[in-house]
Amino acid sequence: MLQNRVSKLFISKYLSFSPFQPQILHIYSMTSPTYTPKNVVITGGCGFIGSNFVNYIHDAWPTCNFVNIDKLILNSDTQNVNESVRQSPRYKLVLTDIKNEAAILNVFEENEIDTVIHFAADCTSTRCYNETAEAVQNNVLSFIQFLDTVRKYGRIQRFVHISTDEVYGDSDLSADEQGKVEHSRLLPGNPYAATKIAGEAYVRAYQRQYNLPIVTARMNNIYGPNQWDVKVVPRFIEIAKARGEYTIQGTGKQLRSWLFVDDASAGLKAVTENGRLQEIYNLGTYYEKNVADLAKTIQEEVDRQLGRAHEPPRYKSIPDRPYNDLRYFISIEKAQNELGWTPSTSFDDGMRITVASALKERKHVKMHVAIYGGKGYVGQELQHVLKAREIPYVLAEKKVGFDSDEEVEKELALLGVTHVICVTGRTHGPGCNTIEYLEGGADKVFINVRDNMYSATILAHMCRKIGLHYTYIGTGYMFAYDKEHPIGGDEFKEEDEPTFFGSAYSVVKGFTDRQMNYFNQNGWENLNVRITLPLSLDLEQPRNLLSKIIKYKELFDIPVSLTILPDCMNAMCNLMEQRTGGTLNLVNPEPISLYEVVKIYKEIVDETVNPTPIGVETERAQQLLATKGNCALDTQKLQQFAPVLSAKESLIKHFNEMVAK
Repeated sequence: MLQNRVSKLFISKYLSFSPFQPQILHIYSMTSPTYTPKNVVITGGCGFIGSNFVNYIHDAWPTCNFVNIDKLILNSDTQNVNESVRQSPRYKLVLTDIKNEAAILNVFEENEIDTVIHFAADCTSTRCYNETAEAVQNNVLSFIQFLDTVRKYGRIQRFVHISTDEVYGDSDLSADEQGKVEHSRLLPGNPYAATKIAGEAYVRAYQRQYNLPIVTARMNNIYGPNQWDVKVVPRFIEIAKARGEYTIQGTGKQLRSWLFVDDASAGLKAVTENGRLQEIYNLGTYYEKNVADLAKTIQEEVDRQLGRAHEPPRYKSIPDRPYNDLRYFISIEKAQNELGWTPSTSFDDGMRITVASALKERKHVKMHVAIYGGKGYVGQELQHVLKAREIPYVLAEKKVGFDSDEEVEKELALLGVTHVICVTGRTHGPGCNTIEYLEGGADKVFINVRDNMYSATILAHMCRKIGLHYTYIGTGYMFAYDKEHPIGGDEFKEEDEPTFFGSAYSVVKGFTDRQMNYFNQNGWENLNVRITLPLSLDLEQPRNLLSKIIKYKELFDIPVSLTILPDCMNAMCNLMEQRTGGTLNLVNPEPISLYEVVKIYKEIVDETVNPTPIGVETERAQQLLATKGNCALDTQKLQQFAPVLSAKESLIKHFNEMVAK
């Protein structure tokens, strides 16, 4: 029997591309009761739109409690959330992937969550286009696991799924083009839109099969504070500050609607409170501007806020990216009529707020780190770097190979981190301070494999399962000068396989290195860094290469690659923040001999140090070359992505700083 409050009958159009579009009669009320959330999970709340929504909704729902779940993907930053909100007793931040069932269920249960607003997605162009498998992992497979967790929990009363207008594909540039409505055919024109359509398909499936209380919002092109700097508005603001050339893809005539992020937040509030379950709502604006005209507006606003004379923008045309649709134009009539929502911020006012935010200096926190093996020499040096950069970190208590895998994974799942660094490894033991400790019988083989291969490999698998970025600090002690790579000749590149098998340590480490390469070839977020002869400036550290060699009376004068830890650990952190994967030779450019290192130390720090060089032509040097992993690693890749000083330049700089202190 129909209720008296039913006011309208809608019949959805049957469409050829619509396995998850409404194809049934919908009888609904435009005056349905307002839903009142109490305990809300916001996924992706450290990203651009998510963080602005957190900042907006914290005050708009003054009696609500909020848990922000974020894995800190490329465009996310914990500091995007206002400090007043971060300090609020009604706000919590939980750093985890949405596919981490243990952590998500723990959040739901502990906080009695009744509402989910789901922003979390990989929307970055480079990853969606160049790393499609990873985008599918984040936007589709992880989302399905999240839906399963919601289903298992069973107490969510409302789930708002954030989608995009890009699912509709291109709109015509003509003036009489009609905006796409919620039941328009879906024609994705890029890989990101395809992943969002897949997500919507599973929303539809879970609504039908499990009766999950989901409502979907398809969002227009949004701008505002906290947007990632590769996007057009923040990128243009940086160009405007420097009065540089604006790079315009293609003709620059691509039209975009410009919805201010606070208006989008108000729209999502309306969808949550009054949206009908199993329905879709377009949230957007009819205000449009092409990219070239956007540059003019931004240049004018930046010049005004910096108090300087205005200079017209200069343009530079670059090739258009694939799948760059000319226009996205949607109808918001349904949201206006049913929800009473319409955008209220003018483009000029929104841009004024956006530019003002971008011109302010601010702190960034883009990762929280768990360290395995953090009490060793390299681990301690890594901690110094993290502290100096104010990057939050925790030392894992469980030890792989000592505690059960189940115990290790349980701890890791609940640590609340976004990145893991594995510094575990065995280079010495009782009674022997070198890798010679690992030579011997079955007991030494067990220790070697457990600490130098199994621990690193099992952690990689766990991080993949839970959704954490993983960095393995390996070694370059798998290579040695040979005919193809003589002293002063070609250096070993990242794609080269190990060539030195002169010790049990190098053999096992070589297998681990190849295992990490295999993971990377399969799209895992693994950074496999090779270090050699790690050197720090802490002369109180007995395992520091520098504190050892300044005491030697003789030193080989053979150029080798060095990892100067303060430089290389900072470079590694930069790459981790960008969630970089792959193998990397993490050494300072330009090999240098240990004799040359001490010679520079003598000239700058302590003139009493006076070792004798052992030249490369001597019999002892030739024996060393034949039995030890001395080599030069190629650094072109490192210099491309995270440049560091050459070994000699770095040593001079650091030694002068030692004297100054």
